[in-house]
Amino acid sequence: MSQICVSDPLGAATVCSQLRAEIEGLGYFVTVSDSLGKLNETRIQVRGKQVSPFFDATVCNLPPDKFFWMHLSSPSGIISGLQAFRYDCVDTSLADWGPNLTIGLAMRRQELMIPAQAASPKNSIAERIRGKLIFHGEFWIDPQVRNRKVMEKFSRLGIVLTHIKWNPDSVWALASSRMAERGQSSRMGYTYNEKGFLRWQWATEGIDLDEWLVISERSSIEQMISEMLTAEDCEAGVVTTGPQQVPARMNGSRAGVGDEEVRNY
Repeated sequence: MSQICVSDPLGAATVCSQLRAEIEGLGYFVTVSDSLGKLNETRIQVRGKQVSPFFDATVCNLPPDKFFWMHLSSPSGIISGLQAFRYDCVDTSLADWGPNLTIGLAMRRQELMIPAQAASPKNSIAERIRGKLIFHGEFWIDPQVRNRKVMEKFSRLGIVLTHIKWNPDSVWALASSRMAERGQSSRMGYTYNEKGFLRWQWATEGIDLDEWLVISERSSIEQMISEMLTAEDCEAGVVTTGPQQVPARMNGSRAGVGDEEVRNY
């Protein structure tokens, strides 16, 4: 159920500050923007191709209050990472709305996407996911970045920022089967993955025919924030009085490093 207020705004802000400091400690700087045009320019510059329809200003209208993107840069100014987030309010369910939006936006850009199934698998978590939803896409880390902590902290920083900005019911992304087998989602901040959310007979080049759904619901994001605060207190030698939080776990999905990425759609 949607709620207006973030349950622990100070804790969320503290975790954001902590993650940004840790990323800078690894030698990178974080920049946040709400310009769709600049995202597309940057994507072409560093990846050699335009953004997905989900973030394409020519096929969707995303005002600044419903979108932001981030990039990582080295001290020399070289861009080493990208990710983007969009806000949507869904009254039905992700199972109904997600595939229709994906196909519709692709068609507006004259790209063909033919589904192999009429609906998501029965009992998919997507059937109950609704309300304020955030799509996480365009995730990419330069293959020259060898420290996997950069990917983990960059992704988590973005997820926590969406929590502060919109307090969403869920954050979701799509990943290929190859990505899903490499166990990266939990380190990125996701707590659930599901095979076969989208299956395609025909898809745009670069899109896997069997796509996995990865999700973190609000309670999971709040737990992640609480766990990170607890871990920080432990490292500082502070004894907390709150209940001990168990780190989020899943067997899950790979989001992109190098030439692989969280699905652009």
